[in-house]
Amino acid sequence: MTTRQLSEQAMSVWAKTGGPTEWLPLDQHLLDSVWIAAYLYDSWISHTVRERWNSTGLSDGQFRSMVLFLAGVHDVGKAAPAFVAQSEPLAQKARDAGLACRLMSEIRDDRRELPHSLISEYSLRQWLMLEGLDKEVAEPLASVVGAHHGTPMAEGRMRNPRIRKQGMGGDPWRAVRNELIDWISELTGFSEVLVSGDLPRIPLPILVEVTGLVIVSDWLASNTRLFPLRGRDEDGAPTLDMGARALHGWEEAAMPPPWEPAPVDTSDLEAFFRARFALPDDAVPHAVQQTAVELASTVDVGLMFIETSTGGGKTEAALAVAEVVGAQRGAQGILIALPTQATTDAMFTRIADWLERLPELPKESAAWAVTLGHGKASLNRRYAKMSEAVRNFDHVFNTARSSGIHEDETDGMLCNAVVHQWFLSSKRRLLANFSVVTIDQLLMAGLQRKHLMLAHVALSGKIVIIDEAHSSDEFMSVYLESVLSWLGAYDVSIIVLSATLTAERKRAMMKAYAGARSAEIDALPMCEDDYPLISVVPRDDQPVRLEVVDERGQERSVTWSWHGTSVEEIVASVRADADAGACVLVVRNTVKDAQATADALTEAGLPVTLNHAGFIAVDRANNDLDLIHRFGKGSDEETRPGQVVVATQVVEQSLDIDFDALYTDIAPADLLLQRIGRLHRHSWRARPESHREARTFFLTDVGSGPIPAPTKGSEIVYGGYLLLRTTEALTKHGAVITLPQDTAPLVASALGPEAELLSDWAGPVNTARGKYLAQIAKARAKAAQWCVRPWAGAEDDRATLGEWLATSGDFTELAMGAAVRDTEPSLEVILVPTLPDGSSAIRPPWLKTGTSILDVSSLPSDDLAREVASWSVRLPGRLTRWDGALDAVIQEIDRDPRTRRWLLRRHPLLRSELLLVMAQTHEGSNTLSTTLTVGTRSYELRYSPEQGMEVNDS
Repeated sequence: MTTRQLSEQAMSVWAKTGGPTEWLPLDQHLLDSVWIAAYLYDSWISHTVRERWNSTGLSDGQFRSMVLFLAGVHDVGKAAPAFVAQSEPLAQKARDAGLACRLMSEIRDDRRELPHSLISEYSLRQWLMLEGLDKEVAEPLASVVGAHHGTPMAEGRMRNPRIRKQGMGGDPWRAVRNELIDWISELTGFSEVLVSGDLPRIPLPILVEVTGLVIVSDWLASNTRLFPLRGRDEDGAPTLDMGARALHGWEEAAMPPPWEPAPVDTSDLEAFFRARFALPDDAVPHAVQQTAVELASTVDVGLMFIETSTGGGKTEAALAVAEVVGAQRGAQGILIALPTQATTDAMFTRIADWLERLPELPKESAAWAVTLGHGKASLNRRYAKMSEAVRNFDHVFNTARSSGIHEDETDGMLCNAVVHQWFLSSKRRLLANFSVVTIDQLLMAGLQRKHLMLAHVALSGKIVIIDEAHSSDEFMSVYLESVLSWLGAYDVSIIVLSATLTAERKRAMMKAYAGARSAEIDALPMCEDDYPLISVVPRDDQPVRLEVVDERGQERSVTWSWHGTSVEEIVASVRADADAGACVLVVRNTVKDAQATADALTEAGLPVTLNHAGFIAVDRANNDLDLIHRFGKGSDEETRPGQVVVATQVVEQSLDIDFDALYTDIAPADLLLQRIGRLHRHSWRARPESHREARTFFLTDVGSGPIPAPTKGSEIVYGGYLLLRTTEALTKHGAVITLPQDTAPLVASALGPEAELLSDWAGPVNTARGKYLAQIAKARAKAAQWCVRPWAGAEDDRATLGEWLATSGDFTELAMGAAVRDTEPSLEVILVPTLPDGSSAIRPPWLKTGTSILDVSSLPSDDLAREVASWSVRLPGRLTRWDGALDAVIQEIDRDPRTRRWLLRRHPLLRSELLLVMAQTHEGSNTLSTTLTVGTRSYELRYSPEQGMEVNDS
């Protein structure tokens, strides 16, 4: 790239300041942005994305010129008094070059009404139309630079540059902006694109992606470790040795290359699976896995559903398909979304192992980047010990090394305020090659928020795997359908995994992804007996494929019956099972019921383990590891007999554990089948004579009439309608469930369109239906308020970014997570134990992690802060579900005079956390307690490693 000579005026404008001794001229920052955008385009953007971009009618070279041009002119709006006047010494440089610039005190209103991103978009619009482009082509293209701080400019703001003449600077400043645009146009070859007359109107999805790339370019070019500032005594001429400066910045950034795996040899599928998943030499892929890979090898996969029973190898099938498709398309990487932090942590370990078994990268290539995406990712031990590639990636996105990026220019601060929160965590997390995230991280790609285009450019080149897809409720489904529509617009290949997805939910997901094929999808013959099933919506015009997989010989039967819900009945039955040598799982739908059941079984002399979500994070992780050790594939046959585990929904997913007998509260049919998946899961195990037949007991009140009644807690959690439908479906089905073939029929009967109901259920179901439908409508309407509208194909291609993202909230990560899940208000705190008299803070005494006394009077090390953060726990919902309770509880905990004095809480990991102090009940005790007064209500909170958090009225 060569540069022509710029005028003294153009070289006098500043872009960034590093305090009283340093600055960076605007021309240099624009040039840095062009070069880093070139590296990103050539070495970071994947083949699959560039191939689609070239479908616009521009050649790859022409499209590249356009991208580099937009990256180069993104900050041209800084050439205006509204921006330059923020630094008086640097404004004087412009005055000395002959550019009039008023004092900031004289044009403060202009600064607020004329952010430099607005001036950039306005100036580029005018320039493009002067170059002969139609308004319909110029405006969408210019909207890219207007959105480079994450919020597109509303059309109504375009009048501000016309009426605020002092802030714009008049003709002399306009001439400088046009000179800079001319310069970048020639430098990038965009001027030749304009001359060719080939520039079309760019479709909206591609505008979104290009904006994301421009944002990444701007941020990297703003990192002073990558692109250093210069002394104030140096002139504003762009550096002559730009190649060396850009190469230094790119090498320091160490941006990971696209994944783009080598073609997969599927001729020996057994060897391939053994190599990728460390399977024994005699292991053979399941029929579902073989069929999935065969389809991926012969069909241009757009959206694939893999439906088979729990433990059927869906994850391995999905990763194998992802590698096959990734090689075909040249994919950037993979994103895997799961329902909970626990399932995400478990998956991260599997993915890390899988990555180590992939073919090695060339030695000269930067390593791929891997991220774990949820609010407690820093506590994951495997993630904390990840390779240098992760540390490098995080180091580059370090706000302390960036300057001059100011979001709104409305608050009177100097423009080199630290970078927006995006650069810390959530908004750049998906840019890594491989991301293992909770589902809300994916759903946020459908949330109207700042920097949304970053999520879209991060996803557009990846293969997306959605695990446990049935876990999304109606509220979440609004966001999921929006995201699927945009992933369809980007031609992203998606793999959906589920054991219990309804045909209706699958159709809705298919139509969201491929809206133009809605009629074909509606006509698909989805038979409820077709299971296991692999379905594929191709990216091309080939018909949708539905492949039923023959897994005969792998069936197992489960006999079920109703069982009373009283503690006495449960204890009597479980004792009999344990006495017979069985290991027993009891699943309750609420923490309170689980704790009460565990108490009663313990009092009866049975060896009981309790597991639910009300334990501190480190205890939860240890509990899961303990369950896997004692009841997983490698568990000791001699220690299993007579053991009892009482748990909540935390055992429904991800934990590969096996029990001889199951007692479970009634729940919607899909979740019941997930729970049954923990019964006789490992077929090779020897069972007690009395438990060789798999039996499960559904806990209901069987004495209240012909319809088994759920517990009150179950109705609160799941609602009456779905539970009624499930009990009716089970009764109609009969006492034996044969897996996997009965899975789809049972789910369809309980959760699909209503068929003829049994007479006893007809009245209650009809009564409950109205309330259920009203709740669904309310949930979907609530979700739609902040949801990006689904992509509408060609109808949307003519929109600008401002029309696409008319409202963009600046959410914190916690708020974004709450926005895409319809949950009751809840609060997470960090539990800090003290001695019984409260004189000293201590580590949780049961953890035995070194010195018991906790130093709270000093700033902690990173390791200690991470340890303290692992003591986080979510408070029981009864504390926060009433109006105003959440704020009241926060205030009560936050104003504790003890914790307010602690330097411990100033560590970045702990700074925004609430610290809940709980004292030992007596010296040496593992039980902690405190009293919490909220308004006129007083609660006693107790915590122990056996019971977790308990709350009672004080």
